[in-house]
Amino acid sequence: MMIIYGFILSFILVLVDQISKYVIFNTIGLNNPIPVIDNVFQLRGVFNTGAAFSILDEHSFILVIISIVAFLAITYFMKDCNFKRRPLYSIALILIYSGTIGNMIDRIFNSYKVFDFIEVLFMDFAIFNIADSYLTIGVILLAIYLLFFEAKDPISLKFNKEEVFGKKNKVEEEINE
Repeated sequence: MMIIYGFILSFILVLVDQISKYVIFNTIGLNNPIPVIDNVFQLRGVFNTGAAFSILDEHSFILVIISIVAFLAITYFMKDCNFKRRPLYSIALILIYSGTIGNMIDRIFNSYKVFDFIEVLFMDFAIFNIADSYLTIGVILLAIYLLFFEAKDPISLKFNKEEVFGKKNKVEEEINE
């Protein structure tokens, strides 16, 4: 049942991302900066054919393939969503999943381009969108989970033991005989 909540939450997050891109594109268009907080950030619509910081800018089709593979892989891991037992892991996974889908939709329906519109002014930083924020926050939360919580997670410990030793290892079988 938890996986259903995960997919519903992800759907809502993707909807927020896509609606924000639609509204910004249709109200301010491209390269028409609108200050939100002076010298802090503004809205300015641009299309990005690369990944973060325009990585792989010349290879947009490869990014579509990477997005699809990531989507399929994360869809598989969504089975592990459990907000009661693993809230940090579940939230991280949903954010990464939602960000992947949001930008994948753009790439597929916008000729391999992603619409970005949040521009930070107080430092030299790439223009980004809400899906990028989901991805960034999700990866940070996943790293925190993996570094500080996974080793203590009874689900992960059980999984790892069974993965390495099987349900019963030979020593356990000999002791039981």
